[in-house]
Amino acid sequence: MAQINWIRLAGWAGLFGAMLVGIGEFSMQYTPNGGIEDVKDYLYFNDISEKRLSFGHFIAVLSAPLYMLGYWFLSKQLEPAGAKQSKALFLIGAYAFAVGTAWIGQRFFLAATVHEIAAGQNLKGLLTLFSEHNEPFVNVLRIAMLIVSVLWVKLILSGKTNFPKWLAIFSPIVLLALMFALYFFKTKIGLYVFPAAMNVAHFIVFGLALWTTRSHKGIA
Repeated sequence: MAQINWIRLAGWAGLFGAMLVGIGEFSMQYTPNGGIEDVKDYLYFNDISEKRLSFGHFIAVLSAPLYMLGYWFLSKQLEPAGAKQSKALFLIGAYAFAVGTAWIGQRFFLAATVHEIAAGQNLKGLLTLFSEHNEPFVNVLRIAMLIVSVLWVKLILSGKTNFPKWLAIFSPIVLLALMFALYFFKTKIGLYVFPAAMNVAHFIVFGLALWTTRSHKGIA
């Protein structure tokens, strides 16, 4: 009983982590005009106040480690289909969000530099240097999500996990691709979900994972 309780508690931690990091990242990156895809000049940061950036920075960085607990919960639900592969999913997911924490933790400093440039400081070279040492992290995260999603689909479709087979379609990479499509096709909802796309995707993943296993013994 205690073990199951801790496993489901970890799932709830992952869900709340996705929500809180999403709030933080949205606070740091949302603007009504979009432009978040700009990874050269980051001009959209000029539309975001330092107060919003600071709030988003702290809530996102402090909440991001909860993703590791969420991935542990997912791995335990997938474990009946293959212990080694479910552990691999946990390790890759945990590693990805350790790197992701480093990425989100540097966004404030990129934004602060953009604000200083807008105020007349000659810091373009510094901004480029920051960008070159920040953007690769999110690409590592995306590649890791592709690997995680392959394992996710493979294990769930085996029919041996605690999840129904239909949950296989709700893999992180598919949901992430949906967020990208909604944004780049200029839908209204895309403007809101894209700034926190990774977190929205995982809020759905963790939420559905908890809901489909709600009849299991433990914390509901």
